[in-house]
Amino acid sequence: MPLRRAHQTLLFLILLTAVTCPGIAQSPKDSLGLTSRIELPESGGDSLGTGETGEVISGEETPKPLPFEGYDPNHTDVRWGRAAIVGGTLGALVTGIHIYQRNAWWSDQRTSFHFQDDPIYALNVDKAGHFLGGAFGSFLGQKSLEWSGFSRDASVWGGFAMGALFELYVEFEDGFAKDWGFSPGDAYADVVGAFWPVMQEYVPGVEHLQPKFSYWPSSAMRNGTHKGNAIDDYEGQTYWMSLHVEGLLPRSWKPYWPDWLALAVGVSVRNMEVHEIKERNVILALDYDMTKVIPGDNWFMHTLKQALNYIRFPAPAIRISPNYVAYGLYF
Repeated sequence: MPLRRAHQTLLFLILLTAVTCPGIAQSPKDSLGLTSRIELPESGGDSLGTGETGEVISGEETPKPLPFEGYDPNHTDVRWGRAAIVGGTLGALVTGIHIYQRNAWWSDQRTSFHFQDDPIYALNVDKAGHFLGGAFGSFLGQKSLEWSGFSRDASVWGGFAMGALFELYVEFEDGFAKDWGFSPGDAYADVVGAFWPVMQEYVPGVEHLQPKFSYWPSSAMRNGTHKGNAIDDYEGQTYWMSLHVEGLLPRSWKPYWPDWLALAVGVSVRNMEVHEIKERNVILALDYDMTKVIPGDNWFMHTLKQALNYIRFPAPAIRISPNYVAYGLYF
């Protein structure tokens, strides 16, 4: 199924971030709390310190900021005012997106539910888009729950459920479209992508592997021959996996590598509209770890920087397949 899915998710979740993150006044402490699901081991009180709002997780070097004063990552204590804002925003956005997609894509496509796998569509680059959409949805679902007072474990797994269900809902609706159908391959990519932030939380080292997206309008888009919009301008899109190198280096090596400098490998598809033979590109590039580029250590800034890490900003790159091309700045 087309790459538009990832961008629908990005649009949806960017709007959600705008509502849940910026400077919303903290609701007063309420007495309604849920019991914690899982007790995490104590961090052991190492020498890193926690600061006023930070929390040191065992084995990590950087304290994780807390969403509000009194937040205990080991216990769920729902702030119902915040939860209502998140729930209302989610409900409104999902309803709005459903109406938009029904009118834009599904209204004249309705038929009986069916499966239609698409292993060769866009040379499978679209699967990277589904993966990214699931991962970003899971991440922002996680942050929305955390902001509402859910424990860290509950937020991580709840975010996974939110990201996966949103993607699968769209896939399910595609199952009723005569030109598309429910694609098992897309669904797998959606779920695996939604699971990525779970792995980043619990599997050492995975937090330094970051899926990203970049876009530069294709020539068809720029000269006006592309009939759609940026969302379905597939030739302008590139999907990346970024390696935040400094985080993986031995402690003694870290001083020799800038903490903000990352490396990335990307894939894209070209010649989709002009030629019958499509071209899959593989690109190696320099990249940035935005959590080290932008200042600010409170919860909102930390979340914003993590969200920006889903975007790959322009940097030098080389294409290594199908042939060699060097780019001063690759967008």
